[in-house]
Amino acid sequence: MMYQTASSAPEAARLEDYLRAIRRHKWVVIALTLLGVALAFLFASAQTPTYTATSVVAISPTPVGAVDARLVSPNLEREREILASNTTASAVIAELGLDTTAEALLKNLDIEFRPASDVMQVSYTSIDQQAAATAANAFAVNYVTQRESAAIAFYQTTISSSDEQAAALQAEIGTLQVAIDELQAERVDVATNQDPSDARAGQIAEIDAQLNSFRSEVSTLGTNIRNLDTTKRGAQSTLDTRSPAAEVLRNATPPASPDGVGRNLLLAGGLFLGGLLGIVAAFLLERLDTTARDSEDVALALGTTVMGAIPTLGLGHRAGPSSLIMLSTGGAARIAAAREAFRRLRSSIQFLNSSSNVSSIIVTSASPAEGKSLTAANLAIALAQNGSRCVLVSADLRRPALEKLFGMEGPRPGLSEYLAAAAELNAEKVPGIDNLWLIRSGTPPSNPGELLNSDRFEQMVKELEREDVEYVVIDTPPVLSTADAVSAARYVDGVIVVVDTERTETSDLLQVRADLERSGSKLLGAVMNRQKFDRGGLFRRDKYAYYRSDARRASG
Repeated sequence: MMYQTASSAPEAARLEDYLRAIRRHKWVVIALTLLGVALAFLFASAQTPTYTATSVVAISPTPVGAVDARLVSPNLEREREILASNTTASAVIAELGLDTTAEALLKNLDIEFRPASDVMQVSYTSIDQQAAATAANAFAVNYVTQRESAAIAFYQTTISSSDEQAAALQAEIGTLQVAIDELQAERVDVATNQDPSDARAGQIAEIDAQLNSFRSEVSTLGTNIRNLDTTKRGAQSTLDTRSPAAEVLRNATPPASPDGVGRNLLLAGGLFLGGLLGIVAAFLLERLDTTARDSEDVALALGTTVMGAIPTLGLGHRAGPSSLIMLSTGGAARIAAAREAFRRLRSSIQFLNSSSNVSSIIVTSASPAEGKSLTAANLAIALAQNGSRCVLVSADLRRPALEKLFGMEGPRPGLSEYLAAAAELNAEKVPGIDNLWLIRSGTPPSNPGELLNSDRFEQMVKELEREDVEYVVIDTPPVLSTADAVSAARYVDGVIVVVDTERTETSDLLQVRADLERSGSKLLGAVMNRQKFDRGGLFRRDKYAYYRSDARRASG
């Protein structure tokens, strides 16, 4: 993460901060993206696909339920209950020959009405496409049949009722007609009777009154019969010309795709969400990461400049003699870039020597395994290859590494014996490398800190500088692991701190700076180790042309 003081820290993240976080944590982004896709795939695979088929039914007004035979608009909620009733479900089961119950069948039925209309959508869901369409159509057809039967029954009942009432009235008229005939015969008898005229007149008047009453009833009954006939003919006409009480506007067809979100869309969603989560995680990791990855971080933490950046090397060049890349003839561009980085570091040291008379240098780091010994060895080789006489001192008395790098292992008196006044100083010529000598670490002592803080260590440095030696490069233990490097740093011209861009924390560098400043040591600069190797983009094709040329010459 970028190391910044409070006054210089930006208030908000910029686009380049997000891009850098994604680039540095690309494997986190890739892993979470793949995880999102995998989870989406598993979710899609675990789901049983269901299909919903829909038929459309139109409902028309009928006189069913009206007291005056007028058409009544349907009650949609009542019609829904009729369609979703056990009666309808049982009829569907019988028609399709299903082995289920009405309650189980109705669980997969859904009924909706289109807004501001008498159109009903009958939907059925099943794991089988054809079964869904068949069931939806069966429910729609059975409902239409029920409503149509109810409407026809209403008209037929009206017609039958009119016929029955008319027959009853006709029978009543017949009875009245018989009574009228009898009265008329009786009137004739009275009229021809020999009774006094006043008596006959009274009887005739009484008979005429009854006749008028019966004739009036007959007339009324005839009118009622005619009305019933009109009702009958009206009902029959309506029955013959009416619109259907309900009809299927559109039959359900087997759906082509399953319900819900499709598998491809789920995978796309998993890809998007996984990628988004990966970017967020990368940015959080970047914000929480205090590793000194940038030269700005190192420069601010140590208060010095970055003198070089060594790219990350392959596993075959990280340990043993193969890590001495200044002796390597490998043709890889990464190796060529690393060699060039050590040459630039050599140039910086030579400039300091010419301007500030810097000849004795300690190479150290904040913590172990950050590449200080490899840096010291390759820097010494680079100086020697340029014709400068250089002595490399293995002053890491606890865990010496230079002897193994140069293949000079073995029990020999070295620096520890010299500092303990048990042997003379012995600088051995490094085989195969002109102008380079190595002072071994010697037998591991019990008090390495005291030895490196002794007058004899200072005497050794001065003695080497008086000899015909241009540079003394000293490999010491890490600053934060022991006090050895800080103790020895007082007797040299300057210190180079190796920073592992994958491990070194900025807080550690602040502590290194404080320890060296307290000892009065001079920080010459820092070397960035395991720096990301940038091959250049599409529009930077010539960036490493010189490295490629150097690699070809080395391999040739």
